[in-house]
Amino acid sequence: MVKYNVAFYCPDRHLVYNLHTLNRTGVGGGITARIRTAHALAREGHRVTLYINCPREETIEGVKYKHFSQINNIATDILIVASTGGNLDLLDIENVSISSKINILMLSGINFPPNVPPEDFDFVYIPSNFIRKIAKEQWKTQPQKIFTSHYGVTDKFFRNKGKRDLKSIAYLSHPSKGLESALEIVKILRRKDPDYTLHVFGGNQLWGEQEGEIPPEPGIVYHGLIGQKQLARSIQKMGFSLNLQSREEPFGMVVTESMAAGCVVLASSVGAYPELIRNGFNGFLIPGNHSHSETHEFAANLILQLQENAEYMNYIRQNAINTPFSWQTIAQTWEGHWNSFLKHDKQQNKTQALTCGCSNCSGRMLMLADGLHCKDCGNYQRSIN
Repeated sequence: MVKYNVAFYCPDRHLVYNLHTLNRTGVGGGITARIRTAHALAREGHRVTLYINCPREETIEGVKYKHFSQINNIATDILIVASTGGNLDLLDIENVSISSKINILMLSGINFPPNVPPEDFDFVYIPSNFIRKIAKEQWKTQPQKIFTSHYGVTDKFFRNKGKRDLKSIAYLSHPSKGLESALEIVKILRRKDPDYTLHVFGGNQLWGEQEGEIPPEPGIVYHGLIGQKQLARSIQKMGFSLNLQSREEPFGMVVTESMAAGCVVLASSVGAYPELIRNGFNGFLIPGNHSHSETHEFAANLILQLQENAEYMNYIRQNAINTPFSWQTIAQTWEGHWNSFLKHDKQQNKTQALTCGCSNCSGRMLMLADGLHCKDCGNYQRSIN
């Protein structure tokens, strides 16, 4: 089996972090995706180095951590370059001499970082078909360079079989994404039954900002930014997760984590959420403007109706739990893509070219660990149907 030298390079300075930061303190989705995928690749046997804003040079669970400012030369098989916060700038990479077989630009949001010549990269890795359209139409990325790969979850964190409080509702995110809507929905529920509570996780520190204050209010429990392991344990005790917002989510890791925890997710139909949520199957897409009172009433009434139909609610819950991929599956997907590009897939026998056409462009499809990937337009399909 072919094993690669893999280097992640990210010059973001707004946060100092490593694997322990994720587990003990918590960080945003871009950093999480970078660190979790790196460690999953290492567990697959690849030799992985992270050149990031880490507190010290060390090796953690098989992954080497080095500060990006101390590096002026990178020789590797796979180079993955990313910027997901702070100034969103990759100018520092101009000072690094690079030798690699595949150059990948890994992007997590809708903004393309400045000082990046797209022609320097073989592929742009993105987390959703929603971003794929932006990459093509706004970033003018060649469709053949786009590779769409969903994010995973740390499945070992979601094995708690403890008691669930169906009247505990979770909000996991930065306050700007929809906290006010979540508060209004819970106010409606509490007028029906004061046992409903809203548990708020995350906050401004997710984006490296100063923490703001949430006015004290009955039924609101503010947990702030906590480690991802503790977060998983906490939300497995809850019944629902609210993600009503106007912001077009590039992926929505809070949705997949809520699903893995067995929460019934109610979310707006924005950004990548429709790719993750099949309405009435593994969650619910709530119509209407997230800030309007009628939308709040609709969401609150849906929760009340589900409480009266335990069988259907459990059906949604089990489908949700089975929806997210593990980070190990994502690592295997990336490995399969590299094997295909470097013509190692025949000897690896882990990828398969399909004769059926892409649902988006009828192009050539590649079957990888997480599903089907179009080699012509970058479209991702979980299955043929």
